[in-house]
Amino acid sequence: MKRNFALLISGLTLLSLPFCACAEKWSELSSAQQEILAPLSASWASLPQTEHKSFIGVADAYPKLPPEKQHRLRAQIKEWAGLTMEQRHRAREKFAAFSKVPEEKREAVKQMVREREQEPQPTKH
Repeated sequence: MKRNFALLISGLTLLSLPFCACAEKWSELSSAQQEILAPLSASWASLPQTEHKSFIGVADAYPKLPPEKQHRLRAQIKEWAGLTMEQRHRAREKFAAFSKVPEEKREAVKQMVREREQEPQPTKH
């Protein structure tokens, strides 16, 4: 399944938000946090503590976001929840590499990736 690089970069940005002192068990999250993070509920116990803290920070910031960003954030959380551990690892590596690109060149890199994604993919037999 092809993943949208820009969406993954945005999703990984979520993980770079400041950490908070938080609960680690799903049952200890507030109902509002559980609602926003619902796509992660099945895998919550297996996520690293750093991801717990990041996602809880995201859930806490959610109500302050404009509606269009709330919608995008929910889509990103759902996308992240659907990734395998290997895909998450690769996404983190891409994010780390992208973070090293100078700010003035980031848009050019994004455009290059978008163009590559639109190229026809070779068929596997």
